[in-house]
Amino acid sequence: MNFLMKPANQAKQRGETVVDTPRAMKCIVINLPRADARRRAMVRQFDALGIEFEFINATDWRDLDDEEWALVDRESRDREGRRPLSDGMIACHLSHRKALGSVAAGEDELAAVFEDDVTLAPGIGGAFDALARLHASGWGFDFVFLHRHNTDKPFAPLKRVDAGVRLGITKFSDWGTQSYVVSKTGARRLLERFPKIINRTDHTLHAYWESGLNVFSLESPVVFDGNEAGNHSFLQEAADSRPSRNFLKLPSRALSHCREEILKRVCFYRKVWRAKKSDDL
Repeated sequence: MNFLMKPANQAKQRGETVVDTPRAMKCIVINLPRADARRRAMVRQFDALGIEFEFINATDWRDLDDEEWALVDRESRDREGRRPLSDGMIACHLSHRKALGSVAAGEDELAAVFEDDVTLAPGIGGAFDALARLHASGWGFDFVFLHRHNTDKPFAPLKRVDAGVRLGITKFSDWGTQSYVVSKTGARRLLERFPKIINRTDHTLHAYWESGLNVFSLESPVVFDGNEAGNHSFLQEAADSRPSRNFLKLPSRALSHCREEILKRVCFYRKVWRAKKSDDL
């Protein structure tokens, strides 16, 4: 299970019917080196499912250096009246940028990225297979989230992959960066679109109305928040040191929020309309 399709070039050259050779989905787990319990929990889960994976070291908010701080665009965030990011939010963003950079520079056309505090459903291999077939068919996507946070909100299906898998988007957006499958092209496009850190990782990855990326979620999630390692939040360790909002910028924030909400709705309904006009459903 968990296959990406690789063309059988030799068979093509002989004029034979092409049978694609299976190739395992690359799986990356973002893990803070000092989060030993989380690391062990993820090892047990992947081993139990028989899925190969690799760890990538997360950035620790306590060790941010000048080069990493230089990637933070404080001016753009302040101009929109947004509250400055905490050190933990910046470290989280840097960790995902590191994972996406690895995908963009790697050989695999698809990769699955996980945070280390999630639970994997037994059906995750089937989801990998379905997404690999979809990508191999030429139906392009940049990100597909394997979890859903706002499950109480309406979900708009946009693409049926097979009998058990549909892609769509939450009305009007979801959040969370616990898990996603990203294409090599998608990773490269996102890093080029956002060379510096302006917003939280959640916002940057989910905000298709700003990025122009093809972002979807599984209708039936196969990854869930939390695991046996406990609920300690390394992200929240730096919450108390987060700078306060500049209240003189509230009018700017009101305008940027209004613009975002309008653009979000326009893009959402455009996607739904296009899906209904196509044969994708």
